[in-house]
Amino acid sequence: MPPIFSKEKQHLYCLCDSSKGQHRTSPCEEHCLVGNHIQIMARALAEDKPDLALRALRAVNPFPGVTGRVCPHPCETHCNRNCHDEALSIRALERFSADHGTSPHLTPLPASGKKVAVIGSGPSGLGAAYFLTLLGHEVTVFESAPVAGGVPRQSIPDFRLPKDVVDREVGLLLDLGVRILTNTEVGRDVQIEDILSRYAACVVAVGNQKERRLAIPGIEHALAAVSFLRSSNLARERMDGKRVVILGGGGVAFDCAFTARRLGAADVRLVCLEDRSVMKVTAGELAQADAEGIIMHTGWLSGAITESDGADGALRVTAEAVSAFSFDEKGELHAEKIPGKVLALDCDTVICASGLLPDIAFLDRLNPARTGRGGIATEHGAASLPGLFATGECTMGPSLVSSVIRDARRTAFEVHAWLNDMPLGQAIDAWIADDGTITVRYGVTKGEAHEVACEEIANIYHHEKSPRHAPVLLAASDTWMAFEELDKGLSPEDARSEAARCMHCGHCQACGECVDSCPGLILELGEISPRVAWPDECWHCGCCRLACPGACISFVFPIHTFL
Repeated sequence: MPPIFSKEKQHLYCLCDSSKGQHRTSPCEEHCLVGNHIQIMARALAEDKPDLALRALRAVNPFPGVTGRVCPHPCETHCNRNCHDEALSIRALERFSADHGTSPHLTPLPASGKKVAVIGSGPSGLGAAYFLTLLGHEVTVFESAPVAGGVPRQSIPDFRLPKDVVDREVGLLLDLGVRILTNTEVGRDVQIEDILSRYAACVVAVGNQKERRLAIPGIEHALAAVSFLRSSNLARERMDGKRVVILGGGGVAFDCAFTARRLGAADVRLVCLEDRSVMKVTAGELAQADAEGIIMHTGWLSGAITESDGADGALRVTAEAVSAFSFDEKGELHAEKIPGKVLALDCDTVICASGLLPDIAFLDRLNPARTGRGGIATEHGAASLPGLFATGECTMGPSLVSSVIRDARRTAFEVHAWLNDMPLGQAIDAWIADDGTITVRYGVTKGEAHEVACEEIANIYHHEKSPRHAPVLLAASDTWMAFEELDKGLSPEDARSEAARCMHCGHCQACGECVDSCPGLILELGEISPRVAWPDECWHCGCCRLACPGACISFVFPIHTFL
């Protein structure tokens, strides 16, 4: 059998369950949490086409400016370039595309006449609303807060994610025709039964809103973490000279610590179970905490909050040392304590950052099936009640912005199938056509692309070694505003150079190396990729595969050759 080329997809797919001739792919795209077209983006930026790069991203993600700042970028950890020199700065390229590209021309399909309600305007809710609108449905979003955007807009501090970035990307949905009703809480201002009677379908995407309070004495003295972040985003109440203790070691706890420092706190400490090596934060956040003088007490279980014997209003936090801990399937903690080892910290403010739970009390009268952790149980996005769907953290538990957008995209297409009386759970191909509308194919033959490992790239030295262009990162001491964004991104020149470093693993780029290396001269360059011009004369020598700089070529075995 002659060589088979894995070609770059010819459409910008929203979903592509069939693989469409791209039977080999890169680790970065395989591990991208949101499912970005990383290689199409990289090629477009290398050719100085940020508009095309943004169009490729918006085919799967309405919020590349957000994810290009807050995603922990596992794609970079798996980048094959790590085996050659340094990983590609994929997240920085995503951000550059969002910040420098012009919003793509995307057009909703003709009106279906179906109305869909979405409860919650965070990344999952607006992600679902985005694709449902493009699919031709009239979408209304119900949001209890005064502003749309969920956690990115209300809770993530400006030094990580400026609010104008979120507003810009929410504005894209408004331009498409999504209606967002803020200050409208389901269960208070409107009832879920009325929504289900007035809309053809309803998607619950409320995330995890209810703060988990530690069951320890004196917890009433502690501020809730997300409430603290929301308040600081709106009011910026100063904490000059205060001593702050934060109970928790996740991303929210670190955001509280950085925020307290910017509000003038003199001493900020984290008390948490996790060791630094297993904390669910990035190495960059740990380095930032060290640089800003935030002290981490790891391996401690918070025990109590009491009023201190010292100055009026002061508090004391006590904690017990632990040797090991685990969580069961219901999320309950099981810790092995070290007897007699106690930590005591005096402070002025305690912030509890011990996790979040879904707040879906408005569904109690309908009593949909629940998960073990109290979320909404779903199958292919559908809850146990007809017409009710759910997506994001209220179904999957604590997650990341990128992951919930991916889940919301899939759920939107399942809702579309249900509205058109089609079965749920089918394989789907959906892509952006030239006119900016979505074309959808349900029930396609499901394919699975092979993830190209670094050792499969035989001609890796086709790619010159070059240094990674990292975004400019400021320390807090280098900024002139307390909440100034620390990551300044890439310059246009660096973005072009960095994008050109992509090796395009598994995606043929028509470089011609295989054609030049073929001893039988059976290959020739085509318009899109090389092709086998004389298949009956192939020797199956493998020279083309050895010459390919992206491991884009494979053979089907057994091979039958006449010698």
